Amino acid sequence: MDKQNNFPVETLEEQLIIIVDKYISKRYQLGDKSFSYQLYLLFVSYHLKYFYPKQLYTRSNRNIDNIMTMFSSAYKCLTSNLLKQLNNKETVLRELNSLV
Repeated sequence: MDKQNNFPVETLEEQLIIIVDKYISKRYQLGDKSFSYQLYLLFVSYHLKYFYPKQLYTRSNRNIDNIMTMFSSAYKCLTSNLLKQLNNKETVLRELNSLV
């Protein structure tokens, strides 16, 4: 049973964490050196699709600054309730830390 079906997602940041968890479930392989790059591209794509059009996290004229601000906000939304719902909480935390 997928744990995420019963968890209401309230913010775009929480939705991003759920997407990262699902992506890890499908794509993560221990020792895959390109996985962090793929995860970074997921963050960039998500930023461009959901945050950039709404002018969220767009204060800087450098895209990397905007993406890192979005990343920090997504990381801050990792509450204990959200972590309990993740299927791959340890991997999510490790991979998010590796992106910083």
